[in-house]
Amino acid sequence: MKTTFSDLIILLAGGINQRRLYFDKHPKVRGAARDFVRKLDEVLVHTGQTGFFFGILDGKFIREGRFLVGPSIAGRCLVQFAERMMCGGFLVRRGVTEEEIQTFIRIGATLNDKVENLEAAKNMMRREGIINIDPSPHYREQGAADGPTRDDLSTFDPGLIRFDFDDGDGGPPVSMHEELQPLLPIFQAMYDTIADNNLHVSRDEDVDVDRTMGVGEELMNLADRQTMDVMNLMRYPDYDSYTIGHSVRLSTLALTVGRAMNWPLHLQTELASAAMLHDVGMARVPEEILYKPGELTDEERKVAESHAEIGARILMSRGDVSPSVIAGAWGHHIRHDGGGYPQAPEWVSRSPVASLLQVCDVFEALTAARPYKAPMPPRRAFEIILKDHTAFDPTCLRALIRAVGLFPPGSEILLNNGCRAFVAAHGPTWDNPVVRIISKPDGSRLEPDDQRTVHLADDPELAMDEFRVVELSGV
Repeated sequence: MKTTFSDLIILLAGGINQRRLYFDKHPKVRGAARDFVRKLDEVLVHTGQTGFFFGILDGKFIREGRFLVGPSIAGRCLVQFAERMMCGGFLVRRGVTEEEIQTFIRIGATLNDKVENLEAAKNMMRREGIINIDPSPHYREQGAADGPTRDDLSTFDPGLIRFDFDDGDGGPPVSMHEELQPLLPIFQAMYDTIADNNLHVSRDEDVDVDRTMGVGEELMNLADRQTMDVMNLMRYPDYDSYTIGHSVRLSTLALTVGRAMNWPLHLQTELASAAMLHDVGMARVPEEILYKPGELTDEERKVAESHAEIGARILMSRGDVSPSVIAGAWGHHIRHDGGGYPQAPEWVSRSPVASLLQVCDVFEALTAARPYKAPMPPRRAFEIILKDHTAFDPTCLRALIRAVGLFPPGSEILLNNGCRAFVAAHGPTWDNPVVRIISKPDGSRLEPDDQRTVHLADDPELAMDEFRVVELSGV
């Protein structure tokens, strides 16, 4: 996948998170700086620009007058750094060095108190040897470097979200923008909670279960379709953002299915929390195994697979964690036929939370946009899952298919007449969703007032021709 400006923001935020865990010269911190500089140069060469500016407004990242959803979810530590620097964004110039990015990352990870003003922030960066990065004024001030002012932003729909397609055009209906906009805070909270729990576990500190349960309850209170819409709106430029994003997306997916199965509200909250904590044991797996590029040896695989038991033991040691949440960590890799891992005694009763997380975990892994791997269409993912006849609980699998459908809301499709459309809602059958047509047959974009909503089940002349993947962008 091509690198986008959104990817760069997530990489920079990821570097700050790595420095919170490690030290300046640690290979992961140095690697984050190296990757950022290399990919920044690639993007600037591709776009012909001389620098990369990103702004921050109301806790969200902005570029070219548009809110960036993925970075706003995954990059809260960078937002908080800008707040402590009393600035409204940063301008990174071509020619920035790895040493400058490493220093920027260190300051972002270690600065605890706010500086006096923007000028003090600039002076601090110059003293630290950072020449090619400038903190920029808040949007309420005029003259933010290379960025729009608040007056400029008033000409844009504040809920506008930019999407990245191969042809450089696209975006869901305005109504979907408006629904997604207020959801960002909860997804920011989910991402931060999972990242912080992983950090605590890696330091042999306690997991914040109360915070996780609170965020799970907030997610549970969201509307069903809203939860599904956000599932498709994350892309991950590196392994760390993927592992955290996987748990965020699994939580939204499992909760949506659990709600469709009419689980009681308290169990829905536990389900969402269990998904956020299911991989917490991964933080104890050695990095040389976790990040190994090649195939694992048998011994390395055993160590990697131990994360399920480790996670369950971490949660059990607290003494106040729900059995359902513990079961989710323990059993999300145990098959319905008893295979998988860890090896469970025959007398153990299968937890419904673990059963649901198991099938949702596989579906999410198949359909997510991992680093260097395009997501798989849901139809193909279900084909793979259904071929393994004894792997999954039949009740949970049927509920997943019903809840998600072959074309989840937010997906882009190509119709048989050449028009592009976005899935707005599920239809009466799995293969006939409600869609919003956004282009003419020749591919030219329709104005918002000319876009129409169509129930494919009621229109015999229209049919699905191709599933296209949605990716967020900052380019």
